[in-house]
Amino acid sequence: MKKILLTIIVLAVVLVGWILSRNRRDIVLNTPTPVASPTPDSTGSPQAIPLVSPVVSKNVVTYTDSGYTSNTITIKKGETVTWKNESSIKMWTASAVHPVHTAYPGTNIAACGTQTLLSMFDACSGVAPGQSWSFKFNFVGTWKYHNHLNPSNLGTIIVE
Repeated sequence: MKKILLTIIVLAVVLVGWILSRNRRDIVLNTPTPVASPTPDSTGSPQAIPLVSPVVSKNVVTYTDSGYTSNTITIKKGETVTWKNESSIKMWTASAVHPVHTAYPGTNIAACGTQTLLSMFDACSGVAPGQSWSFKFNFVGTWKYHNHLNPSNLGTIIVE
């Protein structure tokens, strides 16, 4: 009996993991850039190691203590925009209109915390200083956004 119960639990965990990973195609995770250290060559002298430069997106919006910079950008359908938090406080980028976040198709703040959030134009939580959040735009249009934690900070993404 215990083996059957354990098998059912393992299968349920695997199924949930598969469902969650399958729905993550619109999320771009930002990972820290690895830093290489010099290593000694055959003589014992340190040898410089070239660093692989990270992929730099041309679609970057910076959030500072003054609000969003490059707050209106034009991109192609299917491109990703990254919001970098370089302020001293958290930011929460979300589709307008505050407070419901429903302007971008399929987006609604009520779905934060559910699987639906994986394809929503809504960070659904504060992004700490030094961190970033990215979203892939699959719908053509003019999409307004704001900082949910400070709704007077606004911007626009134009998707062609």
